[in-house]
Amino acid sequence: MRGLYRLLNLEFGQWLGFLALLFAGAVLAPLYLLDAAAKDYNLLANHVRFEDLYAASGCPLLFFLLLLLLCAYFLKTVYAGYWGSKSVYTYLTIPVRRESLYWSKLMVFLLSLLLLLVAQLLSIRIGYAIVIDRVSAYQEGNMVMHNGLFLAFVRSDFFRLLLPFHFSRILSSISLLLVIATGFYYAALCERSRKYAGFALIGITAIVAYKVLVYRLNEASHAWPLKNLYPSSLILLALSGYFVWHSLRWIRRGTIA
Repeated sequence: MRGLYRLLNLEFGQWLGFLALLFAGAVLAPLYLLDAAAKDYNLLANHVRFEDLYAASGCPLLFFLLLLLLCAYFLKTVYAGYWGSKSVYTYLTIPVRRESLYWSKLMVFLLSLLLLLVAQLLSIRIGYAIVIDRVSAYQEGNMVMHNGLFLAFVRSDFFRLLLPFHFSRILSSISLLLVIATGFYYAALCERSRKYAGFALIGITAIVAYKVLVYRLNEASHAWPLKNLYPSSLILLALSGYFVWHSLRWIRRGTIA
């Protein structure tokens, strides 16, 4: 346990600079986009709903770009152990359980994904305050909608993807988060161990996750009743568990060349 704690500190220390820049961008960049999208607001302008303004500003696309950047940086940290000093081979020979190396990287990656999610939610809250501050300047604030942010989360599929209200959607979001973290790591280990057959399973996982994501982002356009997401969530959770089990098996055997 002490070895895992030390590896966690070491791994997180390598991420700090990148995470500071990424999360600053995740909070500040959407505010700039929202301010630019709302610059033509005036007393006679057509004031769209906040969630529509947020989508039109390009903030959801920015979030997914930052998510891809975070995943790319994670892969860079994995492969960095094979470059230069080849530190991964040192870690595999020190008197620490080999599994600790895997868990330290995976836990830091998961924590980074959660922090990105928190940064995005914080940006949404601040962005709403900026837009409302502008709208409240007209007609002594009579144009401000009460509980507007809550209603925006109720109506917006993107907002509910980040902060779902129902257990089935919470489980779906968690399964997507876990399969992203474990899947990216598993793909890197497949390449390092020369076990390319694993990419077939990665492809199947990507298809399932993509279909779930597309549905979650367009739930409002589907007819009632909404689709049952428990089967897809359980499939993604099972795949995540398999990725972890198989990755640990490779690391114990030292097959990650």
